[in-house]
Amino acid sequence: MNVRRITTTLGVILTVALWPAMPLSAQDAGGPAPPPIKGPASKTAEPKPQDSLKEPKAQPPEPKTSDAKTQEPKGQDAGPPKPKDQDPKPQEPGGKLGRSLILTVKLTLMTDPRLFPYEIEVDLSGQEAVLSGAVASEEDKQAATEIAQRVDGIKSVVNKLKVVKELPQALSRKRDEAITQYVKERFKKSTTLEAAGFDVKTEDGVVSLSGRTRFQVIILEAVEAARQTPGVKAVRTDGVRLEAAD
Repeated sequence: MNVRRITTTLGVILTVALWPAMPLSAQDAGGPAPPPIKGPASKTAEPKPQDSLKEPKAQPPEPKTSDAKTQEPKGQDAGPPKPKDQDPKPQEPGGKLGRSLILTVKLTLMTDPRLFPYEIEVDLSGQEAVLSGAVASEEDKQAATEIAQRVDGIKSVVNKLKVVKELPQALSRKRDEAITQYVKERFKKSTTLEAAGFDVKTEDGVVSLSGRTRFQVIILEAVEAARQTPGVKAVRTDGVRLEAAD
């Protein structure tokens, strides 16, 4: 009885040990069926998404265009070449450049001793200077045209100056009136001369004083004040009476 058990036990052990190499199943050998060998669970392959469902790749940002102006194409598409020598744009009278050009013409006219006494007005029409006012002779009128034409930016001159032969005398009277007013204002700055109350007249730049005073030094003070006035050529005092002291 024990021998059978031992024999049976050995048969089972040998069967189990030799089973992987046996071509027959364990049941055919007469032994118990070995437990099934579990292999690694096979993963079900997920279906790959179709190419049409793939997310589009992010495109790199386009480089920013610089603010610099693109060069004009050369050749036939570039258009006709621009002329090199172009006349400057005409100056508008109300513009900054136009006003500057007008002042330049006026200052240039005043540099000439012949034209300095005259009040010559200057207007501008494009690059054409328009002169208006009055002068004493045709020679002075022609001189104004020639001088204005020499100013840079002026291409032509329209001379509307009138010739007035009596103009020098009129200007002389105007200067004399201005000199008389200036002398009187100087006398008012001195208490002594204001109290003296001298009368002042001017003719062709010569100042004449008249009045009364007790002191000759007051007459001298009046002459000194008048001499410092621009435009005065001489001072006459033969109209001042010197009164004797009491």
